[in-house]
Amino acid sequence: MKKVLLVILMGIMLAGCDVFDKAAGNEYEAATKRWNAGDYQAAVGLYFELVKEHPSSPQADDALYWAGVTQFLYLGETEKALQTLRLLLKTYPRRDMAPHAQWYIAQIYELGYSDYGRAIEEYRKAAAYSNRDVREKSLYNVAECLFRTGKTQEARETWLQQVAEFPSGPQSRLAYFRLGTAAFSEGELDLSEQFYRKAIEHNADRELLIKAKFALAECLELGDRLSEALTIYKEIEPLYPNPEAIQIKIKALKQRIAKKSY
Repeated sequence: MKKVLLVILMGIMLAGCDVFDKAAGNEYEAATKRWNAGDYQAAVGLYFELVKEHPSSPQADDALYWAGVTQFLYLGETEKALQTLRLLLKTYPRRDMAPHAQWYIAQIYELGYSDYGRAIEEYRKAAAYSNRDVREKSLYNVAECLFRTGKTQEARETWLQQVAEFPSGPQSRLAYFRLGTAAFSEGELDLSEQFYRKAIEHNADRELLIKAKFALAECLELGDRLSEALTIYKEIEPLYPNPEAIQIKIKALKQRIAKKSY
């Protein structure tokens, strides 16, 4: 008899959980609809209401994450966004959105406050999570902030760490491009060329691909490999966003080649 009662009780509890989860799911969907409609203030209010009414819901950490992101990106509430994302980390430290929240906290310090030192600290916390996507982009962002603060060697070491750990990751081509930029800034043309060529390999990002090819051509031009540079400039000419600028570049390079042939 006791076993029967226990089974019945567990069934009632599970049914109750299903009802609450469904209610939370409906509320999350309603909030997302307001967000998609551009009613960001209302969406944030609904996300917070969901967390208040259903703190154990699977959607609770997602709700806090999107509330924080929306406060920063669309409502201009930078400090409130930090508070919201920190609340997520405190309340749901082991949930899926925790590493994303930590990464976004770092983004706010970088983009919202231009506090690159604090951003580096926060990105490193994000990189410590096991989420590979968050770790890769956090390593990239650490290097970017180091480069911006004049710590070129540390930036290069971090980008190299990133591409060694994630050789085919979504951020790898961009990291190789920035390694090329860093080497170019130090006058290391041979190394810069190597990195730009790595950035071009298997690159599906058209905008980055054009940038990398243009940078490679400039590198070759500076190294007096004029014909190679001209070939690349001509290759990207139909796709380059500033046609007039690249046409001037091609014309000037043709004149240089002609003078060298005399």
